[in-house]
Amino acid sequence: MNTHPGERHEQPLAALDERVLALEDRVTVLAEALRVLAHGLEDLPTAEPAGRRAAEAARQAYDLLLAAGRHTSEPE
Repeated sequence: MNTHPGERHEQPLAALDERVLALEDRVTVLAEALRVLAHGLEDLPTAEPAGRRAAEAARQAYDLLLAAGRHTSEPE
């Protein structure tokens, strides 16, 4: 088996890079979901009733997380 010294580390590094990218994507989605929830929980005097706004924000956050879950579970 003739391998170059650097070849042994290429595969594990590629797998690590892939895992880091997947984690970065998940963190980005979580941050967006939190932003949507926080915005929905803000108490703005000109906004619609708080319960309705919070419920809509929760639904949007859930949809973001659900879509991200489908994306990460797709076979490559």
